[in-house]
Amino acid sequence: MIVAPRAVCDAASLSFGEGLEVLISRKLDTLSPGEILEVSSDDPSIEHDLRAWSRFMAHEWRGMRVENSRFICSIQRGAAQRIIAKRLPLEAVTNIPAIANPQTGFSPRGATVEDGSPGFPFDVLDANLAWNPEAATLYERAVSAQWNAATDILWNALPAIGLELEQSVCQLMTFLAENEFAALYVPAKWIPRIHPHFVETIMFLSTQICDEARHIEVFVKRALANGGGLQFSSASTERSLKTLLDREDFLEASFLLSVLGEGTFLDLLRFIEAHAPDAVTAEIARRSRIDEARHVQFSIAHMKHAIESDPNFKQKLAAAARERAASLAEVRSVNPLVEESLIVLAAGGLQPDRLPAGVRAVRELYDTMHENRIKRLQQIGFSSEDSEHLSQSHTPNFM
Repeated sequence: MIVAPRAVCDAASLSFGEGLEVLISRKLDTLSPGEILEVSSDDPSIEHDLRAWSRFMAHEWRGMRVENSRFICSIQRGAAQRIIAKRLPLEAVTNIPAIANPQTGFSPRGATVEDGSPGFPFDVLDANLAWNPEAATLYERAVSAQWNAATDILWNALPAIGLELEQSVCQLMTFLAENEFAALYVPAKWIPRIHPHFVETIMFLSTQICDEARHIEVFVKRALANGGGLQFSSASTERSLKTLLDREDFLEASFLLSVLGEGTFLDLLRFIEAHAPDAVTAEIARRSRIDEARHVQFSIAHMKHAIESDPNFKQKLAAAARERAASLAEVRSVNPLVEESLIVLAAGGLQPDRLPAGVRAVRELYDTMHENRIKRLQQIGFSSEDSEHLSQSHTPNFM
């Protein structure tokens, strides 16, 4: 019985060495097992090559005939699959898995993964912990907001300023840079542990790392630009920052770093911007603050999503904050050189008649930091009482 072909393929004069296998394989992929592909060719050697290839690939050779000086070969598709998997539907790319499968490895969400692929050591697999609905929008915003520390800051416009002011600016730049190292290393630690199917989170954290690298660059450049140089880093600051890197829970690490730490830094950067002795330093603080605000917004959205999915996460985050506060109980204040520098900056120098105003400004800064931490904590679902307590116990290091 002659079976009509399900599909036809004109191979012209292609040989196997020139791409015939690719053409025929793609055509056979569109057929179901048992269906016939008819291949027409100008090359008389196709019978020998195609017969052998069909047997090797578990298809059935159905013969060849000659029509109008062309060689017409018939192949019946076999049951073997080139990829041992059923292709996922197009809409699978939008399906956020409740619990991601480590066996899907580095495949993009929505791709079909062949059976037998190895498992990967991802351990952030729960969508409630690893994903939030605002991540994609914030990623796009972050990409469009990138700036260049070398060319977007008018370094040639930086004026010489008084020695005490310059020393204070350089101390603050040193402090900012070391904190930004923590803000870079913490998300960098988590990217290889978050399952790739939560790609929106991974992509946003990648922009955060890029932002922090730029901040480190611009803060160090400002410390060096007028010859003042990098200043002092205190043991208490380093101890405080290490507690962020030591966290082994992604949600806790993000909460402590961004909601509490980077959130507090928004007020610090706004203070430096407002009291900067020159426009260049003010612009550095302004641009960095805008980036940090995006990081804080991401983390707030992340915490809200997690807590809405499971209110028990709120107790988990509060416990992490209390645990960190207990481990830093001996740290009573920010690096004294940092506080002095903030006072000098706000006072505009060391003039005795102006220092009281600088002291008042820094006290007001601390009050503002506390008030805004409370607002952010309430925003993600904490009560007024809990927010007050958690804010009060936050590290005096700011981050």
